[in-house]
Amino acid sequence: MSVEHQLLFGVLALQNGCISREAFLIAVQAWRRNESQSLADVLMQQGELTQDAAELLQRLVELHLRQHGDDPLRSLSALSAHGGSSELLQELQRLGDTEIAATLTHVAKSAQAETFVPSEPEASATAATAARRGDARRVGDGGTRFRILRPHARGGLGEVFVARDEELNRDVALKEIRGEHADNKDSRGRFLLEAEITGGLEHPGIVPVYGLGQYPDGRPYYAMRFIQGDSLKEAIAAYHSGQHVNTSDSERTLQLRKLLGRFVDVCQAVSYAHSRGVLHRDLKPGNIMLGKYGETLVVDWGLAKVQGRDSQLPSPAGRGVGGEGEGQDDASITDQLLKPTSGDGVTPTLMGSALGTPAYMPPEQAAGKLDQLGPQSDVYSLGATLYHLLTGRAPFKADNLEQTLKAVQSGTFPRPTEINPEVPRSLEAVCLRAMALKPRDRYASPQDLADDIER
Repeated sequence: MSVEHQLLFGVLALQNGCISREAFLIAVQAWRRNESQSLADVLMQQGELTQDAAELLQRLVELHLRQHGDDPLRSLSALSAHGGSSELLQELQRLGDTEIAATLTHVAKSAQAETFVPSEPEASATAATAARRGDARRVGDGGTRFRILRPHARGGLGEVFVARDEELNRDVALKEIRGEHADNKDSRGRFLLEAEITGGLEHPGIVPVYGLGQYPDGRPYYAMRFIQGDSLKEAIAAYHSGQHVNTSDSERTLQLRKLLGRFVDVCQAVSYAHSRGVLHRDLKPGNIMLGKYGETLVVDWGLAKVQGRDSQLPSPAGRGVGGEGEGQDDASITDQLLKPTSGDGVTPTLMGSALGTPAYMPPEQAAGKLDQLGPQSDVYSLGATLYHLLTGRAPFKADNLEQTLKAVQSGTFPRPTEINPEVPRSLEAVCLRAMALKPRDRYASPQDLADDIER
């Protein structure tokens, strides 16, 4: 298939929630390095799509093409004009591929004139959404502060838009609860709890929240900093994709040191969160954003858990029992703990539930033993993130969720040097200690892990 057909397949997969934006961009780069495979083949090999999903999407591509005169350029232009794809197309331009760039130039020229006519169900859904929101395109302070510009990302509970802060003349990320969860009390509580936890963690490595509000129908939203940059996952993919390019050893070492520096920043941000009584519970490369000017930010605190002092969390000094914080009085420690008021009525997560991302979650989390989660659970996820950084892949790759969870619980994964012989033995040792099967065998805190990395 042509470049246009391949991009059309990928954009439709993204818009229909089958893959993430970062997965799409990584797959495009892999496909361009080996064009004997289709983009669908690459996505299936990377575990992002099943065979059934790929076949369904292919039928959707064929339907979309028929609606636009069997012209893939017109189809791409229609998707761009319809909204939500223009920013993605700009990111594709930045990949530096001349053939993709030429294709997107044609798309940009015709997008202005292309009008997408939705089917009747789509039109009804759009009208229903608009009616439910009222004047939702401007929200905050009587509907005048934030002007929503375009969709940006979509998760299980919420969706994020790029919005304009009219008061301070800046772009922000505005997150709102998804419509299907809007009337669920638990979902609303969790959304508000996420907003309050994120807003309460004031650290350079955690995205700042600018405000919390609600639409006329009561649905909550919150505005936060809009981060321009890539995720750590994308940066790792770029680093490992260049392994076979003519790059000197010194340049490779410098690139690795920069990535490790970012990783240390993450450890310190998570250590701060622990000092406030907060566990992240979903640390992974995709939840770490790298700004254009050296910022490293831990995002997506949707699964975060606020724990009391009886949860074995370290003291505010971040060193745990016997560390620098030992000897502080109880009141001093208690004052530092985050005490959110939102989500008080939220139903607790049931024991036996394996929440999070399987390839990066600790064994106790994979087994659903949520009462055993503590700081060393986040340390494990940081170790799995370090594993991905060193090898270019997640530590666990199984055919299905059940097999992945079993492998996590048994600690069955190849050593980093088995995947990448260039990994320094000292870094491998740090990684394996962080990912020890039993919590007591891991680093006591993210700061201890960061200290060993720096050493």
